[in-house]
Amino acid sequence: MGIKKFIGWAGMLFLGVLTFGACHKDSYYIDTGLHKAEYKGTVMDYLEQNQYHLFDSLCKVIRLAGMEDIFQNDSITFFAPADTCILSSVFYLNQQLLLKGKDTITSLEQLPGSFWKKELSLYIFKGVHRLKDYPQIDPLAMQVYGGQYYSSYGGKVMNIGVYFNDVNGVKYAGYRQLMLGYFSGETPPAFLPYLIPVASSDINPYNGIVHVLQYTQTVMYLDPDSDETNQIILPVYFGFQPYEFVQDALAAGIDYSK
Repeated sequence: MGIKKFIGWAGMLFLGVLTFGACHKDSYYIDTGLHKAEYKGTVMDYLEQNQYHLFDSLCKVIRLAGMEDIFQNDSITFFAPADTCILSSVFYLNQQLLLKGKDTITSLEQLPGSFWKKELSLYIFKGVHRLKDYPQIDPLAMQVYGGQYYSSYGGKVMNIGVYFNDVNGVKYAGYRQLMLGYFSGETPPAFLPYLIPVASSDINPYNGIVHVLQYTQTVMYLDPDSDETNQIILPVYFGFQPYEFVQDALAAGIDYSK
């Protein structure tokens, strides 16, 4: 089936998450290794000087959005999407442009700063918030453990919560993993269609906290033909919803002269 149909259908059944590439409490893990929580520099410094070059495109987006000063001076909590997330969204945009008979984009500069600012603002929150500051979330029991809704820098309401993993058959007794949730529109739904796991939490530069998002997620779903549980690895898209990313990009306009 098509990706669009699959994501919507699988999301309604069970957005999975959860444990792949995750971090244990009090450790700071990314796919490329362990690192210390404290960082001697600003949030912008941390992103620019990442030894694995996970955020080179992200830093370019920050500058295009005109938000570098925020990352240098403001007190913020930032859920950092890796470059892979940005490239996945741009790749999807180019696929859609080709289907429409349009030229693809070849550089991030071809999209205006206002577009990048809107997308980037979804990941930024005022103040300093660590994993311990967020309530529990269970995507299958949102009425009981629903996380909490917070206003991001651009005003879009997002859901943030901590998922308590199971261990040895004991529910909620395992390690804890931070989640960032997105939904379209203004009214929070009963089920969050986009809930992105954090790979590394509580990184502490001088002026804030960075939680690094996973750039893939494992989704569990039920096969309607066999009733078996299957899993698939999907990319995490910058802007969360790739179709909205395309719509926003087209509405903002593409400058092919750059």
